[in-house]
Order: sequence, then C-alpha cells, then structure tokens
Amino acid sequence: MLEAPLLSARVWKSFGYIIGMASDPAYVEAQAGPRLLLFSAGPEARIVGATASLLLEIDEAQDVAPEKYDVQLRPMASTTNATTVMYGTAWSDDTLLARQSAHNLELEQRDGIRRHFEYDWRVLAAINPNYKKFVEAEIERLGYDHVSIRTQFRLLPIAGAGFLFNELQRHLLQGTHQWQDQPDEQGEGYYIAGLDIGGEERCKRGEEAQGNVKRDSTILTIGRVYYNELDLPKIEIVHQCWWTGMKYLDQYAAISEFIQRWNIRKVVIDKTGLGDGLSSLLLERFGAERIGVYQFTRPSKSKLTFQFLSMVNSGRIKMYSPQEAPTAIYEECWKQLRLARYSIPGEGLMNMYCHASESHDDFLISVTLCCEAVREFYTPVQESLIVRPRRLYEDGGY
Repeated sequence: MLEAPLLSARVWKSFGYIIGMASDPAYVEAQAGPRLLLFSAGPEARIVGATASLLLEIDEAQDVAPEKYDVQLRPMASTTNATTVMYGTAWSDDTLLARQSAHNLELEQRDGIRRHFEYDWRVLAAINPNYKKFVEAEIERLGYDHVSIRTQFRLLPIAGAGFLFNELQRHLLQGTHQWQDQPDEQGEGYYIAGLDIGGEERCKRGEEAQGNVKRDSTILTIGRVYYNELDLPKIEIVHQCWWTGMKYLDQYAAISEFIQRWNIRKVVIDKTGLGDGLSSLLLERFGAERIGVYQFTRPSKSKLTFQFLSMVNSGRIKMYSPQEAPTAIYEECWKQLRLARYSIPGEGLMNMYCHASESHDDFLISVTLCCEAVREFYTPVQESLIVRPRRLYEDGGY
C-alpha cells in the first residue's frame, strides 16, 4: 500500500524500525508527519522507554510473555492512555492473549461495551470456498477435537492452565512400590536410568559456603523394568540421586559406580548443553549398548513428551511411594511433576517445561528420559505353541 503512486513519494524511514509519512514530499527530509514504530516483543528485546501516542498493537499476542507485556509493553500507552489492540490465535489458557480475552469479556459483562472480537474459521469459510474446503479436509484428517483444530480454527484454548498432568494422570503416576537403596538382585526385571546433567559449582575464594540455589542439579533416576500382561514394558522408579554443584569428575565417578553396582542395562543422557562432555566420557567407558545420548530439539522433545504421556496414561510408569524415600528428593520430584507445563509450538508438536519462576525441571527431564531408555527393548521372545481348535459337535466337526 505504501508503494502506491500517491503515497510512495511521501514515505520516509529511519533507524530501520520507524516508518513515517509526510503530508507532502517536500517534508520527507525533515521526517515530518505520523510515524509507525516496530519493535520485537521477544524475551531478549530491550524496548523500555518507547511511547505509543494513539495506538499500541501487539501481533501474535499468544507468543508474548505476560511479564514482558506488563513491564515493557503496557507502559508505552501510559502517557496518552492509548488504545491497546492484541491479535493472535488461541493456544493454552495461560497465555497473554487468553488472559486479556478473559478480562475483556468480564468488562463486557459489567458495562456492555464490546471489547472482545473473535472470528473462527466459519466466518472466513462463508466468503472463501477454497478456505472452507481446506479446513474441512483438515478436520477430516486430524479430527474435530485435535489440538491444531481446536486452537487454530475453532479458537478454543486448551484447558488446564497449561499443566502437563491433570489430577487423574498424577494419580496414575503414583505407585505403591518401595524406594530401593540397593539393587534387588533376586527380583525379576532389569534396571534402566535417565540422567539430566546440571552445572558444577565453581565458587570464588571466600564464597565456598554459599550455594547457588538457582543452579540446575544433576539427577539420576533409576527404574526397574517389568513386562505387563500385554508384554509391554512397565517402569517402576525405585531410586533417584540429586547432586547440586558437584564437580564433573566426581559426577562421572559416582554415575559409573551406580551403573556397575545396579547393573543398569541402559542409561539415556540429556547431552544438550552441559551434558555433552560427561556423556562422551560415559559413552567411551561403557559403550553405546549401555549409554544412549538424547539431543533435545523441538521435534525430539515433542516426541519424548508424547511418549511420556503415553506411558503415564497407560499406567506403565510409576513413582515410588513416600514411606521409605528421602523426603527432600520425593517432595522436589513431585513438585516438578505437579508444576510441569506444556505448550503447543506448532502443529503436531508439544513441549514440556517448568516455568523458571516456579521450579527447576531436572527431575522431570530425568524421569522422562527413562521412557526413552526402555524404548529400544523389544518384547521378550515367547515360546511358540499350537492352539488346537475345540471340538463343538458330537460328529467330530469343529
């Protein structure tokens, strides 16, 4: 539009993020006239101090952190009480867009002034036959209640405040078996483990006694694998180790001892970031048959999240009971499991995380990696047998 013959000669740009329009081409050099300022609302963007005199618009508002909006974006409209408009698509009901929608609807109930404008796929389908065919085909392909259909086309946020587990799933995850301090060599099954690696503590001189409470810890989660009546693997978490600030060489020695003493068949390690060096040492010592590395990307983390939820929903992963377990470990692990959240970064993708202001996620990741550790083990081979037909008739017929 700005390149139209009557307008292009009056448009001016400045600093790469300001676009203005002069009333006459003669005023372009002076950069006169109304202007539009374009800013990023990303987490690293520094945008404090800008002013919106008439209108503050926020596109893809569901992707903007509420804290970013409250601290840096919303104050831009303060000096002139400028109107704020948010655009976006529904995701979970804890996003900035969902929060503002709920607030606007509440205000509408009070004074009757419309502030919330919502147009689902049916509005555009009524004027665009091609779009209607496309969405109907997607609904047929994915299902009417698929996450992408609900959010992108029906504009329905995913309920549950974005938490990964509901009350039923947390109940399914809680087991009745006991914590184990030592491996049970007489019992059935075998042991696997998930390892999430945190940083080591490097204190300055004179600060040795001050711990870093914000640092992620190294968590080793050990599970015992059985097979259920359908010959599907079932994991019982029986032991966890929690090391914060331990030097990497000490971590390496401790983890190696656990692998040998518990005869762990497979350990899967998060090698993203801090885990790369330690995973390489363990891989060199124990080999690829016993050490697996997992690189977190958006698709791989989504796959692991779905895998974890599948095992939880089918009752095939259970946490130890609290009776014999160390209280601090049990409480921290369940705190992270309760506060674990999910997001939908794209079609067919799911991300799990703990909000940094609420909890770490090291226990969560360690437990989840146990599901990956058991994935490659096939159902035990069963002896073949012949199922003979039953004789149903007295004349010898079947």
